[in-house]
Amino acid sequence: MFYLKKLLFLFDFTALKSTEFRHYFFASWFSTLAVWMGRFMFGWLIWEKTESFFWVGIISSALLLPTLIITPFFGVVSDRIELRKGMLVWLSSQSLVSFVAFVLFVFFSPSLWSLLSLGFIFGCVASAGSPLRMSLIPRLVSKEVLPNAVGLGAIIFNSSRVISPALAAALLTVIAPEYIFLIAAMLFSMAVLFNTRLSALPPAQREKKQSKFEDLIKGFRFAYQSDFILLILLMTLINSQVGRALLELLPALSGTFTEGNARDLAILTACSGTGSILGALIIARQKGDKQHLMRLIMFAMLGTALTILPIIIVPPVFVLGGLICVISLLMTMIGAGSQILIQLSTHDEIRGRVMSIWIMIALGGPAIGAFFMGAIAEFISFNLMLLLMFSLACFGAFWLGYKRKTVLLEERVI
Repeated sequence: MFYLKKLLFLFDFTALKSTEFRHYFFASWFSTLAVWMGRFMFGWLIWEKTESFFWVGIISSALLLPTLIITPFFGVVSDRIELRKGMLVWLSSQSLVSFVAFVLFVFFSPSLWSLLSLGFIFGCVASAGSPLRMSLIPRLVSKEVLPNAVGLGAIIFNSSRVISPALAAALLTVIAPEYIFLIAAMLFSMAVLFNTRLSALPPAQREKKQSKFEDLIKGFRFAYQSDFILLILLMTLINSQVGRALLELLPALSGTFTEGNARDLAILTACSGTGSILGALIIARQKGDKQHLMRLIMFAMLGTALTILPIIIVPPVFVLGGLICVISLLMTMIGAGSQILIQLSTHDEIRGRVMSIWIMIALGGPAIGAFFMGAIAEFISFNLMLLLMFSLACFGAFWLGYKRKTVLLEERVI
């Protein structure tokens, strides 16, 4: 009983006491499962068609590229529209794209170009959702409960990232691939139904009307002029080049430090998923205290550096799995913590634009980091890559510790 109470202590669902957030939470479960299911299916069908790592990389880029390019424009849109309607239009569009994929592949054999085209469209529509969701959450809960709401969202994201591909892979053994797109469309439709129960959320009052381009520039200017936001964005960037990039390279880690078989990779992937969920649970227990959250990120960054270092000695798979679990836990704490800090420092009128910058770095950074770190490991030395990650994490912890009191004081003055 004692250990059960200790285990239950990890779980904090305070945000779910809000009826509005509860509707959003269940909608988010369905939509996030559907997004990851769709991404998995496009990659799997491309592999079936080509058996080429190159083309699998291309479809991954097609799904990710819109996040890097057009997310800021969707950030502008999310600051201008009624958020409930925006969510309904976005989810309906996601459902429509998935249903079109189902119908198309029922009647026609999927070609390489049809998969790439639909994958790119799927990625474009998906990229619209993140600024909407991040603008919506602070409107549903108070600032004190915001860390809990973000932590619960991180649990959904990280668990869906593991569950959806596994579920889709299991379904592939009993049904044709096109029917999985139909299931994804139905999951998006369920999310629409839950979000119809949200109250209307009109856009915040604007000082003056500007063009969309002027609004976009204003968002970047707001972030650039805030030393606090710049510091947290820097921590997000370092995290994306260290912990997040390392986890993107899990297949290479498995091949380098283990026997390189599917079982070892599955163990490392499971450890990564477990760590990210535990990290989200820890963040969900935090309050809206900026100083405490910055201290938490600083120690998590230092912990990441210290956990990366032992990988150099080539530990056995069960030790490597434990290290990956800890790195994933700390990575999630840094990522979710940085999101909360920027949310707490941004007002509703400009929130979508500022959070879209965070999204670009948090989601796009790991892909770029994995590319450069992977190149260093491939052409120079794997140990050099690990030492570079160690150095970056140490710098992040030192710089945050050095600057945090100053930027907090400046923000209070402003």
